[in-house]
Amino acid sequence: MGPDELVRLSLAASRYYRDGKSRVEIADELGISRFKVARMLEKAQEVGIVRIEIDTPTAVDLELSAGLRSKFGLNRAFAVATPSDSSEVVQDALGRVAADLLQEIVTSDDLLGLTAGRTLDAMTRHLTRLPYCDVVALGGVAGPVEEHGVEIIRRVGQVSGGRTYPIFAPLFVASADAARALRSDRGIADAYARFTRVTIGVVAVGSWNPPASQLFDAANEAGIAQALIAEGAVGEVGATLFDRHGRIISSIDDRSMAITAEQLRAIPEVIAVAGGEAKTDAVGAAIESGLVKSLVTDVHLARCLMERD
Repeated sequence: MGPDELVRLSLAASRYYRDGKSRVEIADELGISRFKVARMLEKAQEVGIVRIEIDTPTAVDLELSAGLRSKFGLNRAFAVATPSDSSEVVQDALGRVAADLLQEIVTSDDLLGLTAGRTLDAMTRHLTRLPYCDVVALGGVAGPVEEHGVEIIRRVGQVSGGRTYPIFAPLFVASADAARALRSDRGIADAYARFTRVTIGVVAVGSWNPPASQLFDAANEAGIAQALIAEGAVGEVGATLFDRHGRIISSIDDRSMAITAEQLRAIPEVIAVAGGEAKTDAVGAAIESGLVKSLVTDVHLARCLMERD
């Protein structure tokens, strides 16, 4: 290739990629057709005059994320590479990406709903800005103080500046009568009344086999966890249990203080934030159940999901 052609290719590429000119504008400048410009731009890439680099701003595996989105029909999917597979490192990495996502998509028109858990606790620690919006708990209290829904709602509300609607009640109670009585409490009723208005939900996914769930711990204390596993329970979102194929198990619905499966499915965007290979069945089933529409996970769990039948 002679110097004249090199200069012309470089000029066309510079005008197009650096200056933002259209093919028609470049064609007029060079006195050639726009089809010739298109061929010149292709050749500029072939000979190395133009080199395109895609720099992912976070540790997100683009191909794996795209694969998850395609396979499961998700709105959004993020497979996050982590420096180690320790629980704390994975939770922090997923929490950071989930926080960045919320800061990108939440608007002042949204009502934000959240469950609880260690990964969502990590997410709140990375949140630095949100538009003014109200925040509601999607379930009652379970787990350590720093990880339960009341504290998570409080932190997110501090960032958004909106009103918060916590649920000051256990996620799982002793009887259906106790649950009905608690739901009549004014503060709890205020939160429940907003379930149908939530536009963006952020949820943890609990695993029952192997157990990694605050709800499992509560059910185990009540002596019913093994019976629920015998029914096929592999995981939960909020307090909604499901089997490996995403079928809802309703055995404890009348004793749970949380949003229902139907209400969860009606939320336009529900983002599950969960990591660790041990949660493969639980996360896969949560997606199949239709309870979640987007996923933030780690690359190891993502690969297991891609191989899951």
